[in-house]
Amino acid sequence: MMLLKHVIWLASVMLLSGCQYVQIQSSQLSGLVAQFSRPKLELVDNSWSVRYGDYQSVVYAVSLPEGTLFSNRAGDEIFFDGWSIRKFKLMGSRRAEYIISDIASERTFLQGKRTLAAHSCLAWVRQQQSGKIQFSQSCEAGIAYSNSILVAEDGSISIIRQIVDNAYNAMTLTKLK
Repeated sequence: MMLLKHVIWLASVMLLSGCQYVQIQSSQLSGLVAQFSRPKLELVDNSWSVRYGDYQSVVYAVSLPEGTLFSNRAGDEIFFDGWSIRKFKLMGSRRAEYIISDIASERTFLQGKRTLAAHSCLAWVRQQQSGKIQFSQSCEAGIAYSNSILVAEDGSISIIRQIVDNAYNAMTLTKLK
């Protein structure tokens, strides 16, 4: 009889413990569901127009520790480190991935592991113009050109325009809204 009481007591404790566990899990699940039911971040606030040659699309900016990734559902990806576009893959434009690296004053354009070109670039120069700040960088490799970043009055970047390949094609990212 004593053994039966212990079994019943143990079963009751386990059942009650199980109820508490389910209740804890339920409140955790409720918290998780509440997180996802909050209003979503408006993508319009982070949307940018990208233009590269004949290709144009809308991408969305996501901040990462190393810089900003611009991407969309079509598979376009552009990585900007705060000064330079470092890597890009545009699905509507030749579907190739390009990598841009700077060592000292030399900017190298790569496609895969193949070096396409190396350009000589000077340091960025800051110019104030009607409340906005423009950073520009002069580069040369047979043809002289300039890369630029336009910063709005509130300190946010509004336009990025940079040569991103060996054919001197510019990529322009323009903040929408």
